[in-house]
Amino acid sequence: METAAPAPPPRAPLPDSPTLKVLVVDDTATNRQILRVFLAKLGYQVQLAEDGAEAVERFTAWNPDIVLMDVMMPVMDGYEAARIIKKMCGERWVPIVFVSALDKEENLVMGLDAGGDDYLHKPVSFVVLHAKLRSLERSIQTQRALEESRRRLRETAERLQRYHDAQEEENALAQHIIERQMSRPGLADAAVQHWLAPAANFSGDVIAAARSPDGSLYVLLADATGHGLAAAISVLPVLTMFYDFVERGYPLDYIAAELNRQLCSTVPSGRFVAASLLWLNEETRRAHLWQGGMPPILLLDAQGGAKACFMSQQLPLGILDFDEEAAAIADIELEPGEQFVLFSDGLIEAADAAGSQFGLERLREVLTKAPASRRIEAVRTALYAHTGIGPLHDDVSLLLVGGA
Repeated sequence: METAAPAPPPRAPLPDSPTLKVLVVDDTATNRQILRVFLAKLGYQVQLAEDGAEAVERFTAWNPDIVLMDVMMPVMDGYEAARIIKKMCGERWVPIVFVSALDKEENLVMGLDAGGDDYLHKPVSFVVLHAKLRSLERSIQTQRALEESRRRLRETAERLQRYHDAQEEENALAQHIIERQMSRPGLADAAVQHWLAPAANFSGDVIAAARSPDGSLYVLLADATGHGLAAAISVLPVLTMFYDFVERGYPLDYIAAELNRQLCSTVPSGRFVAASLLWLNEETRRAHLWQGGMPPILLLDAQGGAKACFMSQQLPLGILDFDEEAAAIADIELEPGEQFVLFSDGLIEAADAAGSQFGLERLREVLTKAPASRRIEAVRTALYAHTGIGPLHDDVSLLLVGGA
């Protein structure tokens, strides 16, 4: 490299910038030493190489930030060294500035094609060299900031993925436990038809059915506040206690009172469970009902006509302690073939794109027109025709009991 003298006093590096490492490659010792002194005064770390082969070795060992590369050198010229170094860099950007006495256009083109980022002619102007280094330094800082941002984004994405995977694993376990609690033989009873469609992975609606030792059928439909895992956890104690009480043959009013006591003592304030409880004895053709915070229970006659509509008279479970009135049940005499219809509010409040709800009247109309064995299917078809097949905004549950 030939140098231009006198050199102006060098300026300091950019403020708050890390000390950059510059590899100087030139087969002339004088040029290497002049550049070493000049760059050191600017605050850069400097290492020297006298040909392309040594430059590749130095680059591998030292990992510099900028390379000043002569072209015409023994052993390996600057073009070949630049191509090797660029491949070694991968995605990391390390600018290579060719410094050469070759000043024809084809030499510039060859340098750029070999991976060079700039080209300076000898004799070198230190003013121009300093300006180019400052420009490269700004570009390097920008590049490093982008790389750091990408690194942090990758780390954040990895942490989120690990969190997501852990949550999915925990959710899968919780879902398995809840499904096992709900999958009881009583739901396969010939007197029971059911449909449950959760709005999320977990349903806040719970359906249960079981026979007591005397053969009576007990049915539960419960709807916890909200939906998803929190709602499912809130309603699990209800499910477990219900099956235990039915196995012991306890009366319906006692079961309602005990479920309420348990929820009042364990569920946080603001959380509660709406529920419908039904006891049915086919031999005596009698039924008992307890309803707290649930939609009406419909009673269809043997021909499917709407015979009665029982409105909820009590608060949901888990709000207030029970008194005698709160535990009161409805006593109903049945005719052969009559069927109870229990459902959650997610069914009748399901809305179409315009906000129109499915509604109680539409449900009643669908039920009365469908044969007894196809009523669940008819309601499901009508609901999806109304809302469109897609995610539900609330859990939907439907129970048909009796009808034999």
